[in-house]
Amino acid sequence: MRLLRRTAATTVTLLLLGALLLPAWRAGAAPSGGALRATLDNGMRVIIVPDKLAPVVTTMLNYEVGSNDETITGLAHAQEHMMFRGSASLSANQLSEIGALMGGQYDADTQDRVTQYFYTVPASDLEVALRVEASRAGGVLDDQRAWDEERGAIEQEVTRDNSQADYRLAAKAQAHLFAGTPYADAGLGTLESFGKQINAPQLQAFYKAWYHPNNATFVIAGDVDPQRTLEQVRQLFGAIPSAPLPQRRAVHLRPLTQVVLKDTSDQPYTLVQLYYRVPGYASPDYAASVVLNDVLNSERGNLFALVASGKAFGADFSYSTFMRAGMATCEMRVPATTQPQAAVAMMKRVIDGYRKTGVPADLVSAAKRAEIAQAQFKKNSIEDLAFQWSQAVAVEGRRSPDDGITAIEHVTRAEVDRVLRTYLDDKTATVAYAVPQNSGALSVGAAHGGKVPEQNAIVPSKPEPLPEWATAVLGRLQAPEPLLNPTQMTLDNGITLVVQPEQITPTVVVSGLIRTNPGLQEEPSKDGVAALTSTLLPYGTTTYDRVQYQAQLDAIAANVSTGASFSLSVLSKDLDRGMQLLADDELHPAFKASDFATVKEQEYQRVVAEQHSPMHLASMALRRALLPAGDPGLREATPGSVQGLTLDAVRRWYAKAYRPDMTTIVVIGDVTPEQARGEVEKWFGAWQAHGPKPAVDNPPVPENHPTQIDVPANGRIQDEVYLVETLALLRGDPDVAALRLANTVLGGGGFASDLYQDLRVKSSLVYSTDSELSVGKTRSEFVIDFGTMPENVNKAQGLALAALGRLQTAPVSEERLQRAKALLLSSVPLREVGFAGVAGKLLGYASEGRPLDQDIIDARNALAVTPQAMQAAAAKWLRSSGFVRLVLGPAPK
Repeated sequence: MRLLRRTAATTVTLLLLGALLLPAWRAGAAPSGGALRATLDNGMRVIIVPDKLAPVVTTMLNYEVGSNDETITGLAHAQEHMMFRGSASLSANQLSEIGALMGGQYDADTQDRVTQYFYTVPASDLEVALRVEASRAGGVLDDQRAWDEERGAIEQEVTRDNSQADYRLAAKAQAHLFAGTPYADAGLGTLESFGKQINAPQLQAFYKAWYHPNNATFVIAGDVDPQRTLEQVRQLFGAIPSAPLPQRRAVHLRPLTQVVLKDTSDQPYTLVQLYYRVPGYASPDYAASVVLNDVLNSERGNLFALVASGKAFGADFSYSTFMRAGMATCEMRVPATTQPQAAVAMMKRVIDGYRKTGVPADLVSAAKRAEIAQAQFKKNSIEDLAFQWSQAVAVEGRRSPDDGITAIEHVTRAEVDRVLRTYLDDKTATVAYAVPQNSGALSVGAAHGGKVPEQNAIVPSKPEPLPEWATAVLGRLQAPEPLLNPTQMTLDNGITLVVQPEQITPTVVVSGLIRTNPGLQEEPSKDGVAALTSTLLPYGTTTYDRVQYQAQLDAIAANVSTGASFSLSVLSKDLDRGMQLLADDELHPAFKASDFATVKEQEYQRVVAEQHSPMHLASMALRRALLPAGDPGLREATPGSVQGLTLDAVRRWYAKAYRPDMTTIVVIGDVTPEQARGEVEKWFGAWQAHGPKPAVDNPPVPENHPTQIDVPANGRIQDEVYLVETLALLRGDPDVAALRLANTVLGGGGFASDLYQDLRVKSSLVYSTDSELSVGKTRSEFVIDFGTMPENVNKAQGLALAALGRLQTAPVSEERLQRAKALLLSSVPLREVGFAGVAGKLLGYASEGRPLDQDIIDARNALAVTPQAMQAAAAKWLRSSGFVRLVLGPAPK
């Protein structure tokens, strides 16, 4: 429950479901696209989508109420938070504990017309997730005491978002474009509304008005028996009564006027934006606007050409969409030396050029092919599948995701041109920009213990007894069985190849990693050559120039990324051509002098801008505090080192670092191990290494000294705080399992963790907090982080250190440890919820020479840990007085 917010409406994703609104589906309708659909007697719509990718299920309960329906800004958002503060049958602590038992992968978000609550859990825990949602659907507490506690946390969220210039500009642009309509309010809420206007009676009235089964769509996707799951839903939700719903607020769009919005930021670039009002989901122009979005983002298009020519660091076009209208953002990030007005003129020339000549027909065709292909790739993740159905049905009001694809298939170039000329009108566009205003200052000094006293005011409460249906999870504590059956092989040239066949969709995903370490491998005074080389690779091959290469990818609707980390996503029927194109870019880069000059200047401008960037200053100060002098981790690109780089230096780095015997490739999808090996050998087999393998593992480091770092950041209201220390513990140590469990109890266990309970739930000092343990082969690190107001930094730090101290001085109860183990064990299958998770896991293990089932081995080790062993490990390895404290934002008070 990070309670993430999508601040306008739903940002248009790669699928961008678009179509004319179709008639609502009826109760008892036949299965569609493999989905079972039903409407309960109380009006709740249920969609169950089976997917056997992994023994995992995602549930998404969509209540069709959001910021459009609130009488006070932030009221819908506040109710979203309060859904986790207790129901009639489950307390807030029980909700947190049960969520953690199932793996801790749950959240919620509030949009303009829907509020979504989602859990991703092991399939064996589906009934538990359903019971949690049924308990909240039957009534929540919404009492004043709980709101008084939660209000502080949600106010921290408000200050966090308002500390970012891009959010401030977007909220102002949205208010202007949709003035006088429900869409004008981004829905986040304000300190004024949360502090003085919203109270328990208003929350209760809002819940009673809108949170009814006849105003809900329940999407369940994953490894389920559809009929059995539907019967479970009927049993748990069927008795909840329906109720009449209030009338929705009408939307009357006003004529547009132009306005210019200005701000400052703490970023190393100038942010420049154009905002337009565009078609909404209900518009017959929506499908064409989706295609237009893709055309404008094409790497063959004129907007991206501004990046490729070195005029911008980045440029893109995106939507936030409502039912009756949407907000399009054309955005560029340019060097601080570029005047905002000049950047605005560049973007307007791109739009005006397409307005005069029309968009290229081949880019329209490519966009349509990409949308159709992405509909398949979306099915490679159980979570994405649930989001896809929720987006189509609950948010957009369609029958299924297929409706959007059907509409896109019928879009013509003429329709795309008409949409561009109708809606992207520069005379009524909102112009916005934020220029960097960074002092380049920071304060570094020795930490002094007197400033942050430990606070023990919050006594850890004993775990509350859980319902019998929830404690059943604890009764299943055992190491999970391996879910994957990958084939691993080493090719003649040294490439490590791992193949995991999956026949879920006719797609293949390839992920590759070349192990490099620029800090160890870059030549003296050549800092930055690795990054520059990676940036230069997409500028063309010895076969195709940059635009021609992208055209070849577009022809098969494939996506490729290159560099030391590379990838390919392609339909299985085009795997051979996709692998050929991937190898062409990765192994045969053009490295033209003209492209090198462009990229070098762009990289120089970026590095110059970063010299005063708070984020960069914070990163370097933290590394200097943690690492000894001369450590390879302290090397960084400087304006001088980038200026001194030559094309020959790039070629030398490429020849030295890009080696097959340092490369791991993982192939997942509709492919056999034999076929995958044949493709890799065909296109990568001639790649040869020269000379001995390079050393890429960093040397061990000593424990750091405590230090205090304060980095001011313009425009920020809230502080980001990091407590970081190096550890002597290394991979393979028998204490690793115990320390991982200690981290889970402290902060890695999400909403049931000690940090979350102490810093957020009980004290309302922070919006989010966690801890992370990174155990490596040669060096390890432990981090506690949180965001809070300057006056609360020391209080929050004191509570965090007190929580750590409790772990080090007394063993936790056996029950507390069992719940931490349940979270870790449940998280194993959750990593395999989609192709991306599977690829990341296999690539990480294989490239490091570890067993491909290392997570199963780790789970078995965790089961053997005792409370005493966990306490001993925390006391031995974690140093409460050894942290480097980094504060990014206003100085602590």
